[in-house]
Amino acid sequence: MKVFVLIAAALGLAVPAAAAPARAAKVCADCVTETMRHLADPKMRGRACGTADENAAARYLADRLKRYRVKGAAPGGGYLQAVTFRTPTYASPPSLAVGGLTLTQGREIVTLDPADSVEAPLVRVGLAAPEAAAGKMALYDAPYDPKAVGVFLRAGAAAVIAPAPESVLRAWAQLAERGPRGVQILGVEEAPVPAQPRGPTVIFARPEALAQLRALEGQVARFAAPRGAPVERTTYNVLAAIPGRTKAGRAQEAVLLSAHYDHVGVRGGVVYPGANDDASGTAAVVEFARMLASGRAPKRTVQFALFGCEEEGGHGARYFLAHPPVPLSTLVANLEFEMIGVPDPKDRKALMLTGWERTDLGPALRAQGASLVPDRYPEQNFFQRSDNYQLARKGVVAQTISAWPIPPTYHQPTDTLENLDLAFMVEVIQSLAGPIRWLIDGEFRPAWGPGMQP
Repeated sequence: MKVFVLIAAALGLAVPAAAAPARAAKVCADCVTETMRHLADPKMRGRACGTADENAAARYLADRLKRYRVKGAAPGGGYLQAVTFRTPTYASPPSLAVGGLTLTQGREIVTLDPADSVEAPLVRVGLAAPEAAAGKMALYDAPYDPKAVGVFLRAGAAAVIAPAPESVLRAWAQLAERGPRGVQILGVEEAPVPAQPRGPTVIFARPEALAQLRALEGQVARFAAPRGAPVERTTYNVLAAIPGRTKAGRAQEAVLLSAHYDHVGVRGGVVYPGANDDASGTAAVVEFARMLASGRAPKRTVQFALFGCEEEGGHGARYFLAHPPVPLSTLVANLEFEMIGVPDPKDRKALMLTGWERTDLGPALRAQGASLVPDRYPEQNFFQRSDNYQLARKGVVAQTISAWPIPPTYHQPTDTLENLDLAFMVEVIQSLAGPIRWLIDGEFRPAWGPGMQP
């Protein structure tokens, strides 16, 4: 694991000297719990992207912000920024037929974004002679190795069948229900539908399916993933703002506090409540809105964004970037809140900031009393795995605050309110209230370290 050096001078960054922490309003534990309880209720059915459940969650959050007298920042002064997108579909589940055997997506196999159809002889292959894969349906039944799969594809394999790694087996139901890639977000030019044909085709198979296929080597294998008509869905970004005190002669600066409120919905008839991921981060942003709206007007504008459809590829955040409520050049920082409900066994008192070494924001907030530490899992690339990354690529200093990003409840039906530590949540939200108030009332403008902006 990478060792982080917590001396900003080593990064060439200027961090303001520690000062008395800014005064902050007190966190309302009952308010946080109320938001959490509503979003994670089984009746919300896991708030899956573009569903009626997710849309209902957006309306609930808009009502909460309105109740706290935080102004809507969506077009026309409302709270909901509609995001319409089209997703490609399969006319029928992808399948692999060899002889009298048929393997089907979600049961024996899982494949992601394959070609529409592949027909070729089935042959077992190994790294000793990868050229044998050329023009064939290559069956590689050694322990999964992504590099090996790449070797066979480069050797000209028509498709590769490989054992499903543990990560795929854990997410089997979720992966099986995904349609083809190529989402088209209406109003976002950066997301065109990929051209046909698709590929390369990699098919992950369960161990028992691999055993059946071994006995059929030499026969013609036929893979089919027929495409259906695209489905149009709508998600919503929930947007609000507390106007800052305009300073004569320059554009109004803003700080963006954000989270995503969607989750993965229902899988195999089982609800995945998404209490930690990310009702917890959403509840924190709503509580910051309540606290900041109850005090004096901030110097900088505070923008609040609760994004839809993060779990399916960040559709809400991508649309937000194409249609921001304020010019992105005025955003001095974005703090995304993701999974703050379960303390990390490595440090049960603090939150981590992804991309700590990339900017001077983390050390500055910690100097003001924030319970923040560097990313404990840099090998997981969490900096790139949340909605903050889309903003960071546009130049905004945008980082994610998280607690334990790899709890056993992650993307499981057990991600419930009962498995969270609400007292911990209240404590860490309170630790951030003063530093965030300092950020929006001060002159400090976070900066990227040399070569650190993605």
